[in-house]
Amino acid sequence: MKRVAQFKSDFFVENFGSKQQQDELLKQVLDAKVNDNAPMNMSNQNCWRSDATYEGIEWLMDSVRDMAAYAADHYMSHDSTFKDHIRDHQIKLDYWTNVNEPGSTNVLHSHNADTFAAVYYLQGKNTGGLKFSNPANLLNDCNPRAPFVRDCIVHPGDGDLILWPSWVPHEVLRNESDRQRINIAFSIQVS
Repeated sequence: MKRVAQFKSDFFVENFGSKQQQDELLKQVLDAKVNDNAPMNMSNQNCWRSDATYEGIEWLMDSVRDMAAYAADHYMSHDSTFKDHIRDHQIKLDYWTNVNEPGSTNVLHSHNADTFAAVYYLQGKNTGGLKFSNPANLLNDCNPRAPFVRDCIVHPGDGDLILWPSWVPHEVLRNESDRQRINIAFSIQVS
């Protein structure tokens, strides 16, 4: 019997970064917010979004590239069409910052122009789950016993990096805590 993978959409999670690295990056993010450095127009309600750049974050950029390379290798072994489109194994990253206040959410969306999307949580614990939806079941009209039709919710912790195929619709549930949800989000191109 031959198996052909179809619509596979795993996500990858790793916790990393030393407490000192996280604290230094968090300080830079909060300083940028106070000074309103490089604010972006597109945002959700009660969210400060910026494309500010930060010093000394090679550890984060290298970790995102490593995870993206791992994910690309994983998908190349399951999807021959994806494998045919990857030529040089080059990984290009763009990033932005989100500081979401208590009570905020991020609406359902995808990053369909990219290969992968990722988010690194500087403050994630108890600040709202990251919910992934199968686009074939956005109307919730599939048989609940069919494979892979259910939503999947990841509850991030501080220091978690989460990466997934960018076409997967996702949203962030309400921040029911009294702390800000602070993260660095990535759009990732693999060529």
